[in-house]
Amino acid sequence: MEAQAIVWEWPIWLYLFAAGVAGGGFFATFLVNLFTGGEQEDLLKIATWIGVPLVGIGTLLLIVDLGNQLDFWHLVVRFLPASPMSLGTWILIVWAVCAVVLIALWLAESGVRVFTVLRSLVPLKKVLGWILFVLSALLITYTGVLLSTTSRELWSTVLLPVLFVISAISTGLAATLLVATLLGREIPHRLGQAAAVLEVYEVVALIAFLIAVPAGVLISGPLSLWFWLGVIAVGILVPFALELATWRTSPRMLVMTMAFSVLIGGLVLRAVVVVGGQI
Repeated sequence: MEAQAIVWEWPIWLYLFAAGVAGGGFFATFLVNLFTGGEQEDLLKIATWIGVPLVGIGTLLLIVDLGNQLDFWHLVVRFLPASPMSLGTWILIVWAVCAVVLIALWLAESGVRVFTVLRSLVPLKKVLGWILFVLSALLITYTGVLLSTTSRELWSTVLLPVLFVISAISTGLAATLLVATLLGREIPHRLGQAAAVLEVYEVVALIAFLIAVPAGVLISGPLSLWFWLGVIAVGILVPFALELATWRTSPRMLVMTMAFSVLIGGLVLRAVVVVGGQI
């Protein structure tokens, strides 16, 4: 199918968002847990629990977009490394399977009776964590590569995967912090500082992306309101201001508002990029 014939609508940008949050959440919290000597494993667990249903939803959205269930079945039974869609589907499936196994090992470790049969395998959770970390890196990279391999002018730049990777890590961390806060977990203020740094990187990547491509459709075209309000105001300016406000402390409501804003911005970013590339 020629790139010009592709029509990607809401299932695709929702699919890219869900996959990005899932992979970005695990990627970010794995590093946080690693560099704190295992002190933030609860955040890693939350990110994994969030990621599994998101990957499931993303897979369903992919099936919806394909229209024909047999088309999805072909993606599953045939591994085509040269096909971004096939490669991405396999990354999703393997990520989900590994995540479910890791959750089962955590439950076995905590003494849940149904999973005690797996207790002898608990030491494998570290190896499985590293495998998921690599898969998460591939997953968040894929969400940008899928678009950049086409001939659409707005998508055909290596800066798009860079932008989507940073956004995926940012939204994944935001989703984890949001759920952790709702569960009553105390959020280390350094995570807010890390989120602020991610916002700066995202702004730099976004500016570079807008310079590299004909981005008039986003800046001043039919999607400009969504871009300036959803991506810039809600997705970047509001959370950055809140992150500065929580630089030393992490008030519950501010953390939740910041995380929710980042998620809305990440969703709108994917929507305007996917739609804008086809206008």
